[in-house]
Amino acid sequence: MGKDGALAVERGLAGASWYISPVPKEQIRELLERRNWPAVRDTVAWFALIGASGYAAYWLWQASSLWAIAAFMIYGVLYASSSDSRWHEASHGTAFRTDWLNDALYEIASFMVLRESTVWRWSHQRHHSDTYIVGRDPEIAIPRPPNILSIILGVFKLHTIVLYFKHVLMHCVGVLTPDEKSFIPPHEQPKVIIKAWIYLLVYAGVVGLALRQQSILPLLYVGLPTVYGSWLAEYYGLPQHAALAEDVLDHRLNTRTIYMNSVLRYLYWNMNYHLEHHMYPLVPYHQLPRLHELVKADCPAPYSGLLEAWREIIPVLRRQLRDTSHFARRVPPAAPPAPAASVPIFRALGPMIDGWIEVGASSLLGAEDVIRVDHERTTYAIYRTADGALYATAGRCTHGGVHLAGGFVKGRLIECPKHNGRFDITNGSPQRAPACVALATYAVRESEGRIFLGCKRLQS
Repeated sequence: MGKDGALAVERGLAGASWYISPVPKEQIRELLERRNWPAVRDTVAWFALIGASGYAAYWLWQASSLWAIAAFMIYGVLYASSSDSRWHEASHGTAFRTDWLNDALYEIASFMVLRESTVWRWSHQRHHSDTYIVGRDPEIAIPRPPNILSIILGVFKLHTIVLYFKHVLMHCVGVLTPDEKSFIPPHEQPKVIIKAWIYLLVYAGVVGLALRQQSILPLLYVGLPTVYGSWLAEYYGLPQHAALAEDVLDHRLNTRTIYMNSVLRYLYWNMNYHLEHHMYPLVPYHQLPRLHELVKADCPAPYSGLLEAWREIIPVLRRQLRDTSHFARRVPPAAPPAPAASVPIFRALGPMIDGWIEVGASSLLGAEDVIRVDHERTTYAIYRTADGALYATAGRCTHGGVHLAGGFVKGRLIECPKHNGRFDITNGSPQRAPACVALATYAVRESEGRIFLGCKRLQS
């Protein structure tokens, strides 16, 4: 992304390793378990609230009652603000256990928040790889120096609307920006064009209906909620990273956790625990409060509420108008737990014999678990499925280079701990974006209570 992006690469900030507060693997494993019920319950309630407020707004509008304004304000917040967090969690594939539910909610929420689903799925992966790295992170909401007018107008998303339809029209004729081409794989780019046409046709239909009825009412339900209902998303969303340190590799320095009441937490789907989410993006939203309890001793003190966060942000932004080097400094605990490897590293016990190395006792690897094995210049991941079968692949994700031993094994799949890409551990094939390139696979066997790894790559 321009000169700043090249500089970030040169400085070793692009796709780098980040500090992660240590959590025992057994506890992380518990937090990673996926369930449908919490997200089904919350999503059904959310759609019911949207439907009820929309129904009330319609009848109050028909009755020419001023109470229709209040009803539409509630509808707008649920439609345009609360959908942002649903979009976010569904994009990670962690909200539901069932993948098609995540995908369906993601597509619906993407439409509601005016985000082209394919483009933003890939840009958000970059955001997690290079959070607040200038020139790399496409989601820095308030660049330095801050544009105060733009921040204020952002409450109404006017600039967002203009850019959205500009890009939709560009994509309809097959034109992607250089930045988009830098993070969207070529095989995904046709999806951008197809979906752009879908968005354009839907909005053309809504506008056509409004013209036919000679009423703004259809647009109050689809389109205009972004203008009058996005204010809450800005209020609780901008403090995630605003005014904090740029170009650091520690989320404790560039991401906030802010305590909120139960209503805001429901609307925001616990994304107020944003520091925890960035450290462990595989953890579902409903488990973030538990994760917070496990890592808070290693993190700066959380903010008591949004007002405290904004009281810090506003003076910093004002000073950044004349001093772009200024930022709010977050201070981790003076004596944090000693940083440890996110997962243990096992090495060969003795020399290689006929292409095989001994890794260790079978007890090292539990059911639906993964371990890291390093030998010479190669790193591997060895897995055990629920039925006890062993498999081995190259250790690092082919997308972001993160070691898969910190990931989540479920069935025949390993989920990358950084971007939620998935691979089939039996053959290395990619099963969920952003993973696109297959993993190398290796032989592994178990004999007399010991695990042995074949270091010669298997033919695909």
